[in-house]
Order: sequence, then C-alpha cells, then structure tokens
Amino acid sequence: MKNLIILAFIAFGFGVNAQQVALSSQYLFNDVMVNPGAVGAKDYIPVHVNFRKQWAGFPGAPTTQLISTNAKIANNFGIGGSFFNDVSGPSRRSGFNINGAYHLKLDKRGEHKIGLGLGLSITQHIVDPNKMETYLPDDPAVTRGFNNQMIPDANFGAFYYFKDKAYAGISAYNLVEVNRDLYDFNTSFVNPLVRTYYLTGGYNFDFENDFGLKLSTLGQIIETSTAQFDITAVGTYKDRFWLGASYRNKEAVVFLGGVQLGVFKVGYAYDYNITDIMNHSTGSHEVFLELQIFKGNTQAKTPWLQRNRIYAPSI
Repeated sequence: MKNLIILAFIAFGFGVNAQQVALSSQYLFNDVMVNPGAVGAKDYIPVHVNFRKQWAGFPGAPTTQLISTNAKIANNFGIGGSFFNDVSGPSRRSGFNINGAYHLKLDKRGEHKIGLGLGLSITQHIVDPNKMETYLPDDPAVTRGFNNQMIPDANFGAFYYFKDKAYAGISAYNLVEVNRDLYDFNTSFVNPLVRTYYLTGGYNFDFENDFGLKLSTLGQIIETSTAQFDITAVGTYKDRFWLGASYRNKEAVVFLGGVQLGVFKVGYAYDYNITDIMNHSTGSHEVFLELQIFKGNTQAKTPWLQRNRIYAPSI
C-alpha cells in the first residue's frame, strides 16, 4: 500500500507541474484545447470527445476526459466551451472553459485570418483522503490540501490560419493565478496552476492521387522552468484516412491513426514512453470522437435556393 501511495503522488506531481492543460497526443485535431483564438475558425461546428489513459498499468496514473465544442457566430465572432475531468491517484481536477474569439481578415479575399481569443476557466481541485494512507491520522497536509477548492482564471490566445492549409498560434493559460477559493474568497491558498504558454504551428501538403501530409508542432512552456515540445507528421488519403507518428522530447514516441466516416471523425494514439516509467507501464492510450455539425453544407451553392439572384431579370 505504501508503494501505491508513493506512485500515486508521483503521478499527481506530474499532473500539477508538467500538465497544466491535460496532455493530448492528438492536439492537431482540436486546436481550441490549447488556444482560445481558434474558437470559430472552422466552417462547421465540431463536438469533440476525448479520453486518455496515461501510463496504463501504473498505479495512480492520470486519466483524462474532455468534451468541447465551438461555433462561428455571424462573420467574425466565435464562441465555445469545454468540460474536463483529470484524475491522478487520489486527486481530481475538473472544471470548464468558456471562450470567445474575434477573427480579423488580413487580406481582401479573407483567406488569411487571425483569431484573438479570451477565455474564462473554473477549476475544482479535490483530494480524496480515503484513497491515501498516511503515517499520521488526519494529516493536515492531506485534509487541508486542495480539498474541494474552486479556482477561477483567465486565458488568452492569438491564432493565425490560412484557409485549411496553415496555422500558427500563441496562447497563455492561468494568466491571473488566482489564490482565492470561490467558496471562501477571503482565505488565500497556494494555487498549483501556474502560468503556461503554448506555441503551435502546422502546414498541410497536398500531393497527387489524393495523398497528403500534415506537419505540426506544439511547444509548452510553464513558469516552473518546465518546457516540452511535440513534432508530428501524419499522412492522409482522400482526407478520410490518416496514419502518422510524433515525438515528444525526452518522454515518448507516439503512433496515431484514424478515419473520417461521414460527419464522424475517429482517432486513436498510442504513446510508447522512452523514460524509466516504461518499466512499470505498457504505454498510454488515447481515443477521440468528433461529430462535425453542418460540415459540407451545400445550401448556399444550390441554384434554386438562390433563385432571386440567379433568375431575376436584368434591368
């Protein structure tokens, strides 16, 4: 039991110090996870559900669930939100984000745009002392530590994109680093979430015979002097099938694949850890399902729906 508690705290420590926003190996399929400026950038409404089991077989390893959606409002605005639940051993971190973005056209044709986004987050921190065994009964380090605290914060992001070809972004999370509980705002505490910055970029290449290549990267910098980056390459066929790999520095090699089935997109990723933790784990697994509402809507292209413009007699 003692060893299980130690391992659980290792997992919890990793979640606090190196995972301010829940880790995802398939970040390139859901930009709004790390940049509120991407809200409303797509021409359809994505409803994205993600499940990740990190370090399978490792006691107390993180498990994450996420559901998010966003939509374009009018011509230049986007709004979206997400719910998340991140469990590591005896600790749980759950909450939601509400994001809004304004999209500026950088050229007359509107092919180059930049989204400027702001977000509000509420995070609840819970430690279940019943899942821990301590040397001292009712150890105050446990009973008073991050127990059922609601923490508000703010996020910002700038997201440049060129049609569906290229994108680049920078964002910052936990900007305020609030140290007050919404339940008891007069009492301060140590907020485990510190300011975190993300840099993203990618480009989609089209080749002959319906083949393509997606290159992307994600960098994460935490103000605890922690830095990490991912480099990903994914080959596609007819924009319906994809298979690829990525490298996360000093941590893992990732293999990923998926398929587009009508308005549904399904993806899977397996992380092969290259650190000593692989001696205690069989790797990490992640799966996502995305429903794409109003994708491929051809209503505006149907002649009879535009009959007043097309068939109106000229004067």
